[in-house]
Amino acid sequence: MSQLESKKHIIYIFGTFAFLLFSIADTIIKLIGDLYKDTVIFSIASFSALIPVLFYLLYRKSFEEIKTKNYKLHFVRGILMTLTYYFVVKGIILLPLSIAYPIILSAPVLLSIMGILILKETIYLSKIISLILAMIAVFIVSGFSLNAGFNSLGVIFLILGVISLACLDFTVRVYGKSERTVALTFYSMAITGIIFTLFSINHYKDINLNDLSLMVSAGLIDGVAMMILIYSLRRIEASFFSITHYSQIIFGIVISIVVFNHYPSIIEISGAILIIISGYLIYSKLKKLN
Repeated sequence: MSQLESKKHIIYIFGTFAFLLFSIADTIIKLIGDLYKDTVIFSIASFSALIPVLFYLLYRKSFEEIKTKNYKLHFVRGILMTLTYYFVVKGIILLPLSIAYPIILSAPVLLSIMGILILKETIYLSKIISLILAMIAVFIVSGFSLNAGFNSLGVIFLILGVISLACLDFTVRVYGKSERTVALTFYSMAITGIIFTLFSINHYKDINLNDLSLMVSAGLIDGVAMMILIYSLRRIEASFFSITHYSQIIFGIVISIVVFNHYPSIIEISGAILIIISGYLIYSKLKKLN
């Protein structure tokens, strides 16, 4: 194994660990999601997620990394991040993780379609097959969840979240070379926290100290996971790194069983497998091209 391949394998491990942390943070939010106004939980978690980023900047003594002149971009990303956070986390609260994650991880499908239509990216057979598989997976998982009596609003939230997430990721694809990853993360999370706070005024009283600790913990875990992603994305091509996203499906199934005592159906597992295959097809094609 070459030194480059060895380095990539280590980064894949880091990426997988980051998505494990994201899954843990989602689980914490899901456990307390019905106890308080949703925007209160989201605002506390969003601001808490900034703490590891600030520590990172202090450690490197490099606040230059978040200097920018493109405030309009960051404002738009902040709005998209707010919509993504709200819709995705609300969907996660309302649905089992084994259903939520396969739907969420169809976002790269929409991103690929946007790349083809707007950026005129190359179309190849494995990408077409990948998109078809992912769309089939979303349809069967969404249809199953609705037919099985799971919360229909949760499915709608997740679909809206996928749209906003794809748009958010698309801004990185277009502007990622002119703006640092840490700046994109910092400003979008800060604006998200501010927006949620504006919708939460007069709703912060009577928060249980233990629950507050959980909200802060979820945000801190998200922040650490983001820093791992920033570290990883600086050392490996984003296209290759994206394969680690799909580990979250496995984590979602395990957490659904262990924490929420929800045993995924054959339909849920089949949808998860199709999404993973879809992601791997694109990954394997990119590996051949490089």
